[in-house]
Amino acid sequence: MEKVIAKTYAKAILERNDFENFYSNLLELSSAFASNKFIDILNSYEIKQDKKLELILSLLDNPSDAFKNFINLIVDNKREMLIPEITKELSEQKASKENTFLGQVYSKEKLSEEEIKNLEEKLSLKFNAKIRLDSKISDNDSVKISLDGLGYEISFSMQSLKAKMNEYILKAI
Repeated sequence: MEKVIAKTYAKAILERNDFENFYSNLLELSSAFASNKFIDILNSYEIKQDKKLELILSLLDNPSDAFKNFINLIVDNKREMLIPEITKELSEQKASKENTFLGQVYSKEKLSEEEIKNLEEKLSLKFNAKIRLDSKISDNDSVKISLDGLGYEISFSMQSLKAKMNEYILKAI
């Protein structure tokens, strides 16, 4: 149910002229949800809604009146805990609208900029979309490319690749 509500808010925000302003403010607010104390304050029944609203708005530098009204609506409906989900949904809808998707490449070693650019170009051609990749280091010996927005994931193990190459060489002999 929360995902449906977040999608509804995100869709409405995406259609606004000041969408970028809303999006940047929501990104800023979402980062506050990494703090357990912040979440505890928002979940507290002892703190009134108007104080929660003040706290949320105090995290932003000069938010617009429209954004203040939006946050007021969220807090009045006791949906402040949906802010990260709204932001996530908004990111996904924005990416879909702009045909730009973010993905991750997991490997044992950090990939060079040239390797990442090469992968981005090839994946962009395959999906007919702009793909941006971040290189992440993993502790296993496999390589994995994940494009969540497109529902695409490919992975292979170096050990498996070596085994198949050995098998191929042995068959060739």
